[in-house]
Amino acid sequence: GAPPAVDWIVDAFGIDLSLVSRLGGHSNPRTHRGKERFPGMTITYGLMEKLEEITEKYPERARIMLKTTVTKLLTDKDGNVCGVEGHTKDGKTFQEHGPVVIGTGGFGADFKA
Repeated sequence: GAPPAVDWIVDAFGIDLSLVSRLGGHSNPRTHRGKERFPGMTITYGLMEKLEEITEKYPERARIMLKTTVTKLLTDKDGNVCGVEGHTKDGKTFQEHGPVVIGTGGFGADFKA
């Protein structure tokens, strides 16, 4: 169930989800939320801060690339995804090899022009 997941998020990311709300369709309060302005903000920012911490502390493990477009998934001989190819905002082509996390639909925290 959800309680172990909530405990893990709270412990792993150091966020406060102590506000328990009753949302539409619920008979009792059961949705754990932060106290920020909109639902999910506490978790989203907690995850973003942890990712930024990892990229600063271990730049060889992760890198955040803003304003980039991936044009191709790179695969090995067995068809497993092993990297990406794309271009930056200024048109520079790049390849990254290793685990791939795909995010779509925009990134609301990409404040850099």
